Amino acid sequence: MSNTSGFSVSKPVALWNKPIKADFKELFKSLGKGVINGVLGQWGEVAKDAVEATAALGLGSAPEEVAWLLIYRSLVEAIVSLIKGNQELLFEKPNESDLELLCDRLNDSLLSIELRIDQDFFSRPKDLPILEAIKTAFADWLKYFSVNQAQALTISHRLPTYFVFALHEEWAKNPEKYACLKEELDTPFTQANEREQSWQRYLAWLQKQVEEPMLLEAFGLKQVYVPLHAYYKQKVGGEKEEEFKRRVREDEKYQRIVLDLETELEAWLDKRDRNDAIRVISGGPGSGKSSFAKIFAANQAEKGKIPVLFIPLHHFEPSDDLVEAVGKFVRDDGFLRHNPLDKDKADSRLLIIFDGLDELAMQGKIATEIAQQFVREVERKVTWFNRSETCLQVLISGRELVVQANSSDFRQPQQILHILPYFVTEYERKNYIDDQKLLQQDQRQIWWQKYGNASGRGYDCLPKELNQDNLTEITAQPLLNYLVALSFDQQNKFPTDGNLNAIYANLLTAVYQRGWAGYQHPAIRGIEEKDFVRILEEIALAAWHGDGRTTTVREIEAHCEHSSLKSLLDKFQESAKLGVTRLLTAFYFRESGVKEQEKTFEFTHKSFGEYLTAKRIVREVRLIHKKLKDRQNDPDEGWDEREALKRWAILCGASHIDEYLFKFVADEMRLQNPSDVSNWQQTLCHLIGFMLRHGMPMERLTPRPDFQEENRQARNAEEALLAVLNACARVTKTVSKIQWHTPEAFGIWISRLQGQRIKTSSDVFCLNCLIFLDLQGCVLVYKDFYNANLGGANLKWANLQGANLQEANLKWANLKWANLRGTILEETDLGGANLQWANLQWANLQWANLEGANLEGANLIGANLIGANLIGANLIGANLIGANLQEADLGGANLIGANLEGANLEGANLQEANFEGANLVEVNLERANLEWPRLKPANFEG
Repeated sequence: MSNTSGFSVSKPVALWNKPIKADFKELFKSLGKGVINGVLGQWGEVAKDAVEATAALGLGSAPEEVAWLLIYRSLVEAIVSLIKGNQELLFEKPNESDLELLCDRLNDSLLSIELRIDQDFFSRPKDLPILEAIKTAFADWLKYFSVNQAQALTISHRLPTYFVFALHEEWAKNPEKYACLKEELDTPFTQANEREQSWQRYLAWLQKQVEEPMLLEAFGLKQVYVPLHAYYKQKVGGEKEEEFKRRVREDEKYQRIVLDLETELEAWLDKRDRNDAIRVISGGPGSGKSSFAKIFAANQAEKGKIPVLFIPLHHFEPSDDLVEAVGKFVRDDGFLRHNPLDKDKADSRLLIIFDGLDELAMQGKIATEIAQQFVREVERKVTWFNRSETCLQVLISGRELVVQANSSDFRQPQQILHILPYFVTEYERKNYIDDQKLLQQDQRQIWWQKYGNASGRGYDCLPKELNQDNLTEITAQPLLNYLVALSFDQQNKFPTDGNLNAIYANLLTAVYQRGWAGYQHPAIRGIEEKDFVRILEEIALAAWHGDGRTTTVREIEAHCEHSSLKSLLDKFQESAKLGVTRLLTAFYFRESGVKEQEKTFEFTHKSFGEYLTAKRIVREVRLIHKKLKDRQNDPDEGWDEREALKRWAILCGASHIDEYLFKFVADEMRLQNPSDVSNWQQTLCHLIGFMLRHGMPMERLTPRPDFQEENRQARNAEEALLAVLNACARVTKTVSKIQWHTPEAFGIWISRLQGQRIKTSSDVFCLNCLIFLDLQGCVLVYKDFYNANLGGANLKWANLQGANLQEANLKWANLKWANLRGTILEETDLGGANLQWANLQWANLQWANLEGANLEGANLIGANLIGANLIGANLIGANLIGANLQEADLGGANLIGANLEGANLEGANLQEANFEGANLVEVNLERANLEWPRLKPANFEG
């Protein structure tokens, strides 16, 4: 077929004029009436009615008439989809006579447009001339419903992308109707086989995803997206000889090389190195991982160099075989008609993007274990597919901790790319090698300018009210910066203390009141704000008890019924018929598939769920405290300890609390009345003591789980008790006094919560929850407290002999008279700690921080203090016989009367140290700095 093939759909003229006069006028009228009559969830019927109206127009089977039908149906679907996605913005409604005049005017504006279908149309359907005219008419139509100029233009600007997707959908649903076009037009689209068409349809869907509206906005991610920067770690080589003499922290062995993330990954794709076919993106919550993954997938799909399969891992069921798991995913997804990894149908080249490695926790297994199994299966399959040439490349994103836990599997140079924030301070830039000067750019300014244009709010840079040092950490993170923008736009008092929960609370109020628009959404009239928030909390709890992000209506109902919220839910669901479901979907949730024949809803951002879950946990602490007090005041009122613990087990047993959720709990505690938090701290101490004596009352659960599940839930609930107690202590800065019924009770309990480390360096969550804990006299012999946070803890008289406290935080801890014989305290922070009369014989304090510590009378015989920081430490009367203080810093330390016989002080800094009356017999002072020490009447014999 010749390259000039094609036809004009404007022939015959009568046919062209007839549908354009009738169709577009009727289309805009139908859509307008849908808004006026509050059709809401029935837009599919509106679209169906508008499309079926073409049957009465006398269209025949000629190619030009069929082409017009295809375009018209696709336009209808695209416009309806745009309205449905933004219907909460359409409030003011014109009367029907005004609507009639509007539709006439819009129809007249389209009469002169000539439409031509040729080879180029299916190659570049976005360039169809009529789309520009329709965009203008559609924007004018939107303005009649109180959509402002910027919003109308932003919504209509997305029409071409929606049209392309609708075109693929329409062709796929009704291929027999458009068969005649294959004979007239020779294009990759019209001549594509079923497999190729499914890829075209899927790639159009990928591009549509980044255009879909964000939260309650008219714009999509693409309109405000700012390209991200990242860095990779490169091992430092050629260290000087003296640098080997001191211990270097792991992070200090690497330098951070900055790069543009998308440019780097495109180069990686083009290189097609079969030995480097997996890349990993690591970042914290809200760092932009998922946004980047979607944008990158859409961009690569548009370029068409390589097919892209985007898989959100919270929708993915991992199995022992990756090919089978991917096959199930594409079947459920419904776009691809084949498994692209099937050995008989595999594509010659494929990029798979797995988004959310941290969201693979399911089926009661440990999240890190599932992630590790998944990563290794990906590696195996990538190696197999690429055994002769590079066919499969994989990009994985995940939160920092889960990527770190799997870092041993990613050993290639530049394999792990760490996302950088929008802004890195000048001081922090010294930690990076930035040859391209990327970090000199404050990307927040670019984002706010894009946001100002897309929203119509007119920002051309970051507002000066937000350009403050205490808000830098928040505004530099993509998601939090956006939430700040939403909160700031309310023109209410903006929280400037950096507490994220205060910003989330502002947003909840904004969603409820629609504060930035000046009126409340009609869908939630009659529902009080406290009830609105309460239901959201219960939805978040249902999601947390599931896979962390998704839940179903049935699960929400079960949670609400248990929490005595059934009547409130019924009221809420009644209002949902008027539109609150759409409101929730727009802001916090979206439909995400089907689970057990029920629609599932998921949080658009996992951190929303974590924030709401934290609010629910703090609410329960408040209630438990009140009910226990009621019982104390009246035995016929309130709850006893068993009932309180049962409630806690139901709340926190199903899922374990992690560091991300804990941060929200701690921030929520900071927002409470300090005197309340102090009372809750005492209540939680009492409950923990009771629980350790009598156990968690799991037998009270209905239905009662089997033993293994019961034990798992009890452990989760116990850890949550410790974590929330710790959150209280961080607010009050006072010691939590738990009545340990035996000296070994805490040691047994922490071992149960801690379990077995998977890796030497892996963090154990419960060990971060020990600050300000009263552990006086506890037996903790040989315990694993590696990297534990025991800051401010009371360990007086505690037996820590042989325990591993390497890199732990013991700042300002009380270790008076503690037994630390042979304890590993390497690189431990003991700044300001009280170690009076402590037994540190043969302890390893290499490179430990003991600045300002009180070591009066401490037994340090044979202790290893190489490189330790003892600046300003009190060592009066300390026994340092045979101690190794090589390279230690004793500047200004007080060693009056200390026994340093046989100690090694080679290369130590003794500047201004006080050695009056000290025993320095046979001390090695080679290379020591002895500037201005006080030595008389020290004993220098030998």
